[in-house]
Amino acid sequence: MNVVQKLFESVLEKELSLPKLGTQLITAGFKELGIELTASQRATIEARLGAVTGEELALVDITDAQLAKSKLTAEQRAAERLSLDLDANAFLDRFEEKLPGIILACVEKTSRLMLKRLKRNAPHMLKDRRGHRRAFETRLAKKWGRALDPLDMFREIALEAGEDFNNEFRPEAAATKDFVFEVLTRLHARACQIASEILTLLRSGHADGAHARWRSLHEIAVIGLFIKSHGNELAERYILHDAIESYRAASLYQEHYATLGDEPPSEEEVAGIRSAYESLKSRFGRDYVKEYGWAAAALGKERPTFMDIEKAVGLRHLRPYYKLASHNVHANPKGAFFKLGLLPDHKILLAGPSDLGLADPGHGTAISLAQITIALLTLRPNMDRLVICQVLLRLEDEIGNAFLAAHRALEGK
Repeated sequence: MNVVQKLFESVLEKELSLPKLGTQLITAGFKELGIELTASQRATIEARLGAVTGEELALVDITDAQLAKSKLTAEQRAAERLSLDLDANAFLDRFEEKLPGIILACVEKTSRLMLKRLKRNAPHMLKDRRGHRRAFETRLAKKWGRALDPLDMFREIALEAGEDFNNEFRPEAAATKDFVFEVLTRLHARACQIASEILTLLRSGHADGAHARWRSLHEIAVIGLFIKSHGNELAERYILHDAIESYRAASLYQEHYATLGDEPPSEEEVAGIRSAYESLKSRFGRDYVKEYGWAAAALGKERPTFMDIEKAVGLRHLRPYYKLASHNVHANPKGAFFKLGLLPDHKILLAGPSDLGLADPGHGTAISLAQITIALLTLRPNMDRLVICQVLLRLEDEIGNAFLAAHRALEGK
């Protein structure tokens, strides 16, 4: 422990040693006499100060060329020895002013040395850590595999069904301006991507991160169900609201681009974004340009929230899980103290993977992915797609039971 502190102290001690400080004082004294010491001469002084035993010591030899340029009198030049009138107190005062800079220089030097050491040791260290990680993930797979493998299969079924649906109906949807189709296919693709991220996090033992990603998956399912239930007009409002979010992002960027060291947006870009914003505001009203403003008319509210949309599609009962997952998104106290990856009575600080807590994000992923997939497939129902929907529902139930069984086995219940 404290390796960096010890390295820093060794560098600082070297930089502030008596020979180092004495050399600076003597160099300053010569400079006042008009004599600029060379690097070699300064090194000689420092070496001789480091070997001083208390006896009188000749520190450095001054060349004739240096004497000729000096402010010394003829008598001083003729003398074999030169005594410097050094004001140590004045030097120390000046040194004290420079001390913060010296310390910063020491920190910089220490960081370079530390980084060099870390890079040298990194291959061995990383190989060792990766070995531990692979062994951990193998053990986790044995404990949770009967739940994770079906969830992986579930995601592949949903992905393939969505891909086939998109390929079959996209030409027709484009021709008829079916905005609901456009929104749901895009949301479904994003849901499959997030499910893949969740599976990766679960298999590596990051339950809290997986739960945070499920939060986004739940939002996708809620928005998809809401848009499907209200039809093409709402879907178009949702799509066009992208321009409102672009305007907000551009306004924020304009405020901070200089601080970020970035280039300012062109006047043409800003004008185009503003024009689109004002056009949509004129078309749909002032409420439209607010957050979730695309849902304002459908909900009959000036300032709709995600909770309003969640309630409208009958999924408000999942809000406790949504709030629990939110703790892993925000920097609130609950997120600092509560971890899915820890047993309730454990007081350790979890800073990496754990083989606990996979049940909630795992089952939640199956539920939400089923919801958005079924919403998509039932846009154009037929026997094949209805069978797939039923398969997903049956498999979702089995996945929930498998996660619960694995969770109880780890708790010893």
